[in-house]
Amino acid sequence: MIERVYKNKYMAICDNCGEGQEFDTWTDALEYMFEEGWKKKLDNGKWKHYCLECQEEEGDE
Repeated sequence: MIERVYKNKYMAICDNCGEGQEFDTWTDALEYMFEEGWKKKLDNGKWKHYCLECQEEEGDE
């Protein structure tokens, strides 16, 4: 997920392990997730984001 953590800061957070990284913009967080190979899945109408390590642990694609 991408979450606003401060007035002008955003956090890219894995919905499985909770690890994340802080960014100045929502776009920077989204680009980071794309570049690092994070996967997103639609679950009950909400997008969930998974870091590469969690994907490997679960044996996902």
